[in-house]
Amino acid sequence: MRKVFIGFLAGILCILIFAISACGGDKNGTYYPTNEEMKTNLENNGYVVTLYQDLSDNDGKHHEGTLLFASKNREGKKEEYLYFYRFDNVTSCEYFYNSLENNCENYNSLVKIENDEKFGNIVYCGTENAVNSAGIKVVNVVVNV
Repeated sequence: MRKVFIGFLAGILCILIFAISACGGDKNGTYYPTNEEMKTNLENNGYVVTLYQDLSDNDGKHHEGTLLFASKNREGKKEEYLYFYRFDNVTSCEYFYNSLENNCENYNSLVKIENDEKFGNIVYCGTENAVNSAGIKVVNVVVNV
């Protein structure tokens, strides 16, 4: 009877371990942290971070939104950086996306998201290490047409 009870407990324990490990965070989901969360993540990884609340383009036109800029110089290596814009409306996305496309160098990510239900209007450009250090998670989706 004791062996049956021990076997039963071992089975329950295995099921619980499996259930707990299966309930872990979704490591494949897309996630864009808040500016404060990204700022903390980046600073904890040695980046200098500045948050800009007042955005204007080269013509002096004001844009409602924010820019989080982070950079880190690594001795003997390329600079790590992230420009991360959040806009209140979609009209600014195209301008700043084109600006980053023409002015950023050595980037691994250049992304524009418009009217996303969860994340809103986002434009960002950065190196792989900076994007990862910020806590940005993106699922790569392949669409076959």
